Amino acid sequence: MKVTKKNIGTILLFLVPGFLVYAYLVLYPILQSVVMSTYTWDTLASSRFVGFNNYRAVLGSQMFWKVLGNTLIFMVSTTTLQVLIGFLLGYLIYLQLKGYRLYKTLYFIPTVLPSVAVGFIWNYIYSPGMGLLKPLMNAVGAGAHYIPPLSSPQLALIAIIIAQTWNSCGIQVILFNSGFMNMSSEVIESATLDGATGWKMIRHMVIPLSWDIIKMVIILQTVGALRSFDLVYVMTGGGPNHATELLPLHLFVNAFQNFNIGYGNVMAVLIFVLAMTITVVMRKLMERESLY
Repeated sequence: MKVTKKNIGTILLFLVPGFLVYAYLVLYPILQSVVMSTYTWDTLASSRFVGFNNYRAVLGSQMFWKVLGNTLIFMVSTTTLQVLIGFLLGYLIYLQLKGYRLYKTLYFIPTVLPSVAVGFIWNYIYSPGMGLLKPLMNAVGAGAHYIPPLSSPQLALIAIIIAQTWNSCGIQVILFNSGFMNMSSEVIESATLDGATGWKMIRHMVIPLSWDIIKMVIILQTVGALRSFDLVYVMTGGGPNHATELLPLHLFVNAFQNFNIGYGNVMAVLIFVLAMTITVVMRKLMERESLY
C-alpha cells in the first residue's frame, strides 16, 4: 500500500495495537531493568536507590571481566564453527548427493533435543568412568593423555563449545541450504559451463549469491551466543573455578542465588548493550547488499 496523506491515519491506527503489545512485552521490561539496576535490595519489600554504584561494582569486579572473556571466547568460537560447518554441510545437501534427505534429517536431530538432554549426553561422553571419550582415546593409543575435560579449567570451555556447536549447528545447515536453494540456477549453470568447480565455484559464485543469508546467520549466531545459559548450567554450572561461567549464568548466580538483584539487572543491561552494539557493528561491516 502506498503511503499518502489520506491513508496515513489508517495505517497508524492498524500499527497501534501491535506497537502496544511490543512496548509492553519488550520495551517496558528493558526500561524496568534499567531502573532496577540503580537500586539495591535488602529484602523483597525494601530497596534503596544507589545510582551507578551497582555499575561501578560490576565494572570493578575481576570476576566480571573473567566471565566477559569466557563469553567472548565462547561467542567467537561457536559462531566460527557453526558458520563454517553449517555452510559446508548446507552446501553438500544443496548438491543433492545420494541420501541427502536422510543427512538433512540427521543434522537437524540435535537441534530439536532439549538442552538439558544434550547436556546429559555430553556429560556422559566426557565422563571418565563410563563415557565414550576415554575408550576412544585408548583405542587409538592416546589413553595416557586423557584428561576429564569438564574437570580441567583449560579444557572445560572447549568441551562446552563442542557440545553447543553439535546442538545448534543443524539450524545453520537448514538456513544455509535454504539460501543456496534461492540462488539463480541459470547463473550457477553458466558458471559450471565456464569451468567453475569446487572452491572456485564456492568463492566466486556461491558466497556472493548467498551473502544475505550468510550475513543473517553470522549476526543471529553471534547474538544468540550471548544468551547461552541452559547447556552450561547443566554441564558444569560455570565451573571448574568459573572457567565456563558466561554472562547469563553470572547474572543468574548473582540475582537469584546471591539475591543481588541490582547487580543482576546491571548484567542484564550490559548484555543488552553488548548485543545491540555487536549487531550494529556487524551490520555496518557487512552492510553491502550483495558481494556479487
